[in-house]
Amino acid sequence: MILGLARHFQIPHKKFSLLNGGAFDTWSEWYDTTEVHAREVPKADSSWEKCYCSNLPRAMYTAKWLYPGPIEVTPLLREVPYSRFLPRNLHFPLFMWTTSSRVGWFLNHKSQEENRYQTFERIEKFLAVLMERHGKNDRVLIVSHGFLMQYLEKELVQRGFKGDVPLRPRGGIIYEFKS
Repeated sequence: MILGLARHFQIPHKKFSLLNGGAFDTWSEWYDTTEVHAREVPKADSSWEKCYCSNLPRAMYTAKWLYPGPIEVTPLLREVPYSRFLPRNLHFPLFMWTTSSRVGWFLNHKSQEENRYQTFERIEKFLAVLMERHGKNDRVLIVSHGFLMQYLEKELVQRGFKGDVPLRPRGGIIYEFKS
């Protein structure tokens, strides 16, 4: 089986904007509901037989740009939610809020909407569906999110797939994994 992992197109935002906790909460909601605009990347060739996609708008838009056929949208491929880990009254640049949210996730802190175990469970469920529905000769495109892709990659490698996703994958670029 050949899997193509692609990250959604980027959403322009100012990583160094100073925000308090409430503004970060507002930004998190905005980030999960806004759409993106395509950039110049090669579209997927016709050899991809199926496409799965996160149910967040930025991923669905990217999947429609990359893949000409029907797309199966699933919440199993959603990005790990950004949840505030630091006190609401602090003022930090956006990148520090997002980083601290990931630290909270890693620590399985109660402030997080989803903990690590829940994320890994989602990935396992998705991979079980994938393996059940597709054979060794199938070519499947998966459009998701940068952070989730890091853990999806680890699970694929553990299952014998060969491939690599950069730490900061570029939006709309397809990274191939072969079993």
